[in-house]
Amino acid sequence: MKIPQIIFLFFICFATYSQSENEDDKNIEKVEKYIIKGQLDSATIFLSKTAVNPYQTLLKKIIDKRRLSTLEYYQFTLKLADRERLNYLDVSDFINTNVKYDESLEKIDVHYFDIKWIQISRLRDEAYLDEASLEQNKLESYISEFNKKDKNFLWATTKLKTHPIVMFLIEKSFEKGKKLSLECLKIAKDLEDAELQIIFLNHYSDFLIFEGKFQEYIDVTEESLALEELLPEKSTYYYTTISHLLDAYIYKGGNNKKVIELLDILYKSPYKSNSYSLYLMIFTKKETPLQLKNEILKKFDAQNVLELVNKFKVLGQNLNSNDLFRLLNMGSKALERNGFIEKALEYKDEAIFLTRKIYSEDLSKSLAKYKTEQAIKDKEEEITLEKDKTKLYTVISVLSLVLLIIMLLILIKIRRQSKELSEKNLIINDALDEKELLIKEVHHRVKNNFQVIESLLEFQSEEIEDEKAIKLFNDGKNRVKSMALIHQKLYNNQGDSIDFNDYLISLLNEISFINQSEKEVIKVIKVKNIFFDVDTAIPLGLIINEIVTNTYKYAFKDKKNEINRISIEIEKQKKASYKLIIEDNGIGIPDDFNIETSKSVGLKLVKRLIKQLHGSFQLIRKLGTRFELTFKDSSIRNQIE
Repeated sequence: MKIPQIIFLFFICFATYSQSENEDDKNIEKVEKYIIKGQLDSATIFLSKTAVNPYQTLLKKIIDKRRLSTLEYYQFTLKLADRERLNYLDVSDFINTNVKYDESLEKIDVHYFDIKWIQISRLRDEAYLDEASLEQNKLESYISEFNKKDKNFLWATTKLKTHPIVMFLIEKSFEKGKKLSLECLKIAKDLEDAELQIIFLNHYSDFLIFEGKFQEYIDVTEESLALEELLPEKSTYYYTTISHLLDAYIYKGGNNKKVIELLDILYKSPYKSNSYSLYLMIFTKKETPLQLKNEILKKFDAQNVLELVNKFKVLGQNLNSNDLFRLLNMGSKALERNGFIEKALEYKDEAIFLTRKIYSEDLSKSLAKYKTEQAIKDKEEEITLEKDKTKLYTVISVLSLVLLIIMLLILIKIRRQSKELSEKNLIINDALDEKELLIKEVHHRVKNNFQVIESLLEFQSEEIEDEKAIKLFNDGKNRVKSMALIHQKLYNNQGDSIDFNDYLISLLNEISFINQSEKEVIKVIKVKNIFFDVDTAIPLGLIINEIVTNTYKYAFKDKKNEINRISIEIEKQKKASYKLIIEDNGIGIPDDFNIETSKSVGLKLVKRLIKQLHGSFQLIRKLGTRFELTFKDSSIRNQIE
C-alpha cells in the first residue's frame, strides 16, 4: 500500500474516532441532564449509547439508585460544574436531596465539604446570591460541630472565607475584601497548601484590578499559574487564572505568542465560551498585528469582526449573566474599534440592559426603600398591639408562676412521702407503685392546669377586639392544648414516655377540628415504635403543631378539585438521633419567603424549639412543601449539655 493511502486511511479512522468520542460526550451530557431532572428512564437510554469507562460506570450507579460515597458524588459534582447548559438551580436541588455527609466519620468529610463549596461557588457565579448564602450557612453549621484541633478544621474554615470575600467584592467593600484575602492567603501558605494559595491569590488579584495595580496583578496571576504546576491535577481555578492572565496580557499589548498559546488552552477547555470575549478583546487594540486578527477570523470562519461578534453571541448563549455581559460589552468595543459604529451601539445597549436587569443600582435602592417602608409599617403595627401583648404576657406569666408553684408543692409532697416510706421500711414494690401513682397524679394535675390556662385565655380573648391580638391568643391557646395532650398521654400510659404515634393521631384530629374547612384533608402518619419522654415530646409537639396549623391555614386555600394531603413521618437515625418529615401537596411556600428572616411568632418559636432539641432544619419547596428536622433525644442532649 502506498504511503499517501496509509495517511488517508489514518485520517479517516481518526475522524471516525473523534466523531464517536464527540457523540459520547453529547450523550453523557444528556444523561447528566436527565439524572438531575429525575428522568432516569431517559438517562438509561442515552447511557446505553456510550462507551464503558469509569465515569459511565459511576452514572449507571446513580441511575440504579445504588449507594454512592461522597467521593463518587464529588466526582459527579465536578463534571456538572463544567456544564454550561445545565440550570444550576436544578443541580443544587439534586445535591441537597441526594448528597449526605458520612455520619460514621468522626472528622470532617472533606469530599462532602468540597461538594457543598462548589455548589456555593456556582450558585454565586449564576447570581443566585440568596441561595448561595443559605448553603454557606448550612456548611458553616456542619463544620462548627467538629473539634477545632482537627487538622482539616482550619483548612475548611479558611476555604469557607471565599464566599464573604466575593460578597465584599460585589458590595464594593474593597478594603475589607483585600484584607480578608491576605489573611486567608497567609494561612494557606502556613498550611503549605498550593491549591488553597491559588484560590486566595485569585481573589486577591480581583481587588488589585480595582486599585489599578496592574503589574502586581500580573505578578500575582503568574504566581498562581506557577503553583498549578505543583498539583497532580489542575485546580478548579486553573482556567480562571488563565483568563485573568490573558486579560492582562492583551490589555498590556505584546506577548502575542503567549496570548495565542493561552487562548488555545482556554478554547479547548470545558470553559471555551469564556475565550470568546478575550478573542474579541484582541480586536479592540489598535496595535494588534493584522496577521493575528486574520488568523482569528480564519479560525472561526468569519469574514469580518461583525460576523465574528455575531457568531460568538450565538455560541455564548448559555453563559452566566456576568460572562454574557462581558461578551456583549467586549463585542461592542471591538465593533466600535473596527468601524461598525451602529452595531456597536446595539451591543452596548444589550450589555447595559443586562447589567441593569441583574445588578441595577436603582433596583437595589428601590428594594432598600421598600424594606425600610415595610419596617416602618411593621413597627407601627407593633406599637398598636403593644398594650394587648402586654396584657397577654402578664396573664401567661402569672399563670406560669402559679403552675410552677403547684408543681413545686407536688414535688415537695412526693419527696416527703418518699422519705416517710423509706423510714417506715415499706416494701420496695409498694414504694415504686406509689411513686408511679404520684407521677401520674402530677401529669393529671398539670393537664388540668393547662386546661385552666386555656379557659382563661379563652375568657381574656373575648375582651379584645383587635383581630391580630385575638389570633395571638388563639395561637397561644392551641400551643397550650398541644402540651396538655402530652401530659394526658403520660397520665394514661404506663412509664415515663408516650407512644408518639397515638399522640400525633390525637393532635392532628384536634388541629383538624379547630381548622375546619370545606376541603377534606387526608392525614398520613408514619411513626412506628417511637416513644419520647416529656422533655422531647413537648418541644416536638409544639413544632408539629405550628407547622401543621400553618399548613391547614395556607397550603390548600387556592387548590381546586384536588385531594389535599398532609403526612408526618419520624425515622430513627444513628446515635439516638431522629428525623422528622412533615410534607404536604399544597400550593407551596413562595420563593421569596425566607424563614430565617420571617417575623412570624410561630416560626420564631419553631426555630428556638429546634435549637432546644439540638436539631437542624431544612425547607424543601418541591410539589408542595416539605419540612425536614433532624434532632436528638433527651439522653444525648443531656450528655452534650
